[in-house]
Amino acid sequence: MESNSDTTSQAATMNDESSTATPSFWRWRRPNLSHNAGGVHTAATASTGTFADAIANLFGDTDMSDVILQGSDGGSVHAIKAILASRSTMFRQKFFGVKSNASLVIPGEKQIIKFKHWDCRILHMIVEYCYTDSCSLLKMQPTDEIARMVAQLRVATKAFKLPGLLDTIDQWGWRNLNRHPALACAMVDEGMTLDDIDDLALQTLLLKPRASLIPNHKAIGSGVLSLTKPGLLFVLRTLEEQTSHLLLLQVIERWVDFSSEDSVSDSPSRERATREAFGRKCALRFVKASKINPANFERAMKQSKLFQERDDLTSVTLREGLQFTEKSYKTEEQNGRSSMRRPQTAIGLTRTTDDHSLRPSISQ
Repeated sequence: MESNSDTTSQAATMNDESSTATPSFWRWRRPNLSHNAGGVHTAATASTGTFADAIANLFGDTDMSDVILQGSDGGSVHAIKAILASRSTMFRQKFFGVKSNASLVIPGEKQIIKFKHWDCRILHMIVEYCYTDSCSLLKMQPTDEIARMVAQLRVATKAFKLPGLLDTIDQWGWRNLNRHPALACAMVDEGMTLDDIDDLALQTLLLKPRASLIPNHKAIGSGVLSLTKPGLLFVLRTLEEQTSHLLLLQVIERWVDFSSEDSVSDSPSRERATREAFGRKCALRFVKASKINPANFERAMKQSKLFQERDDLTSVTLREGLQFTEKSYKTEEQNGRSSMRRPQTAIGLTRTTDDHSLRPSISQ
């Protein structure tokens, strides 16, 4: 009887052990090699959770990698071909397609693939998403620099055929651009460089122009200050028929005063003069005084730093000098004036001048 009871208790103990061991049986264990006191390698098994966690633990493992992605800046990212090919059809075609160069790789050496259009930061985030199904960049506090990198990552996502990451980026845009509209300028400016402007950032500019371009000092994002010259021209051209022209004038003034554009020399006065010259051209090209309340226009001209030093650009002559269409040419031809075409600036500015003042400028 005692032996039967002992046997029963042992069986129960074994059943309890098997029941507790069953959930962790399928857990993948990665050996952790270390040196002991005698210099012999010992393996300590460490549970890494699910299969997805095991794959994520391979991210950045240079020993397990078999390919090196080299960016345009010289930086490189180590990865495993099979993992990248399982997430992206572009990687599958590049690594295992008919036109792949895998046969040219020396046995024992890692294949090196160079990307001319993407730096190592973008490649790192692409590989990170393929391993972990997430991107650490999108979890950081948003800034202008983060917004620019997100714009680059968005274009790279289309090139690497990762629709899941594109959806994640769109969700990041909806969440952060609604809270911080001033980030839209950085994304639009970076999108112009890559020839792919984010539609959500552009829509934010159209719906919230003042918050996007001239944010308060507590807002996240620099607004118009993050725009380069091509970006400023694009924004002004986009908002020319969509928002207040007084706001456009204020935007130009703010860009001239605080922008870091052309801040490459050791002469602040020269940099300021360059920005002022560009700001005057933008104001004369895009700001229509007829669409501004006269009282507000006079007040803006008194506070303006772009036109107060130019005797030929008072509030009256400026209002007469803003011409944006060919209507002025037709009017002059109908009045019997010379049909000679008047000189234009680099951004299409035309000014009303008489024939006597045209001759020396044309000869010059």
